[in-house]
Amino acid sequence: MKLAVSIALASCVAATQEGTTANPIRRVVSMLQAMQKKVEKEGEEQEELFAKFECYCNTNTEKLTASVADGKQKISDLETAIETDTAEKKQVDEELKQHKEERSTANEAVEQATSMRKKDNTAFESEEADLKANLKAMSAAIAAIEKGTSSSFLQSDAGAVFKHIVDTASDDNKQDLEAFLQSGTGENGAASDEIVGILKTMVDEMTERLEEITKAETEAVENFNSLTKAKNEEIAAATEAIEVKTGRTGELAVKIATDSNDLKATTKAVEEDEGYLEELEKTCKSQAAEYEEIKKTRAEELLAIADTIKLLNSDDALELFK
Repeated sequence: MKLAVSIALASCVAATQEGTTANPIRRVVSMLQAMQKKVEKEGEEQEELFAKFECYCNTNTEKLTASVADGKQKISDLETAIETDTAEKKQVDEELKQHKEERSTANEAVEQATSMRKKDNTAFESEEADLKANLKAMSAAIAAIEKGTSSSFLQSDAGAVFKHIVDTASDDNKQDLEAFLQSGTGENGAASDEIVGILKTMVDEMTERLEEITKAETEAVENFNSLTKAKNEEIAAATEAIEVKTGRTGELAVKIATDSNDLKATTKAVEEDEGYLEELEKTCKSQAAEYEEIKKTRAEELLAIADTIKLLNSDDALELFK
């Protein structure tokens, strides 16, 4: 009420100083009404501006809040993916190492088996050749003795082989065979029959030995082929697994690196958004408080003007300025 009276008195004094032709009360009331409209208009404009600002605050708060939430979810997803991929890569690397070791072991087995097979085959071929040569010489010796041509036989290449056989013969037969060589004859008689019998027995033994080593060689070849086939299949399977898992571990390494970079960038973006959101909330809260204070002041101002107009329109005011 005191403010209204002060405004009324000040307005009336100003109106009186401007002139006395018009009723000063009316002039003051008109001035106050104009002021009232101006304040109300300014209030409407400010309210419109604040509504836009409030919309800006709400919209950006919503966007930033959603962005932070999405970012945190992405961070969680990336951390899980990195952890999972890292574990898988470790497992794949261990399997890759194992496949390489298996392939290396299989290759070594094939190399060792091949080396042993060559060695055994060389020994077989050597013994086989000796046995065949010996059998040929023995057969020739038997035929010569039976035909009575042992002397000429002993001068032949087969005879030289036969002499070598005698040198390596067992003690039981060696004496009789050496006697045959010294005499150079084996024509007729029990002695010739005995020598032929010894030689045929030796032929049987050599033939049996040849069959024995031939059978062993055949089995060894079969075993070697079976082993190398199995090992080569292992090598092929290990090689294929190595190629697949080498590719997989490479893919995982790239994915882990990409996700790690993405995680770093997303974490930074979330931190920035949280900073923007905090600053926005402070600014919006401060502006809202300031606007509320402005609204309060304007309301008081409009109330004072309205009270002043009411006061000036009263009978007392009219009586005072007659």
